[in-house]
Amino acid sequence: MIGLFTFISLFLLSQFTIFQSRDIDVEQLYTDFLFLNLSLEFQTIKYFISSNISFLTILLAVFFRPFIEVYLNYYTKFSFYILINLVSVSTVLIVFRIYGYSRLLLIIYILFSSIFMQIIDKKR
Repeated sequence: MIGLFTFISLFLLSQFTIFQSRDIDVEQLYTDFLFLNLSLEFQTIKYFISSNISFLTILLAVFFRPFIEVYLNYYTKFSFYILINLVSVSTVLIVFRIYGYSRLLLIIYILFSSIFMQIIDKKR
């Protein structure tokens, strides 16, 4: 249940970031989908990007959980979550070749999602 809540929250945060970025360019990903004979709307592509960011963030958090429990103390967990969010967002945006997103909104996303992940970690 917490995993679903985490996914939905990260999805909504990334949706806010993507839809508030006025100059975002998903045209190259759109042409990649056309190459695969998939005709998707731009809004569906943005949902796809947000879900991939959320999924990769959760996957990295689960994969690195033993490292955070063994090597990191309470005060550095926040910086570790910043690293996980930064890696997941940058990986998805680079692999899908997304340009024109707002850097300020991306920084806000990374901060809020890291705060959210730390709150969820305390409840576990």
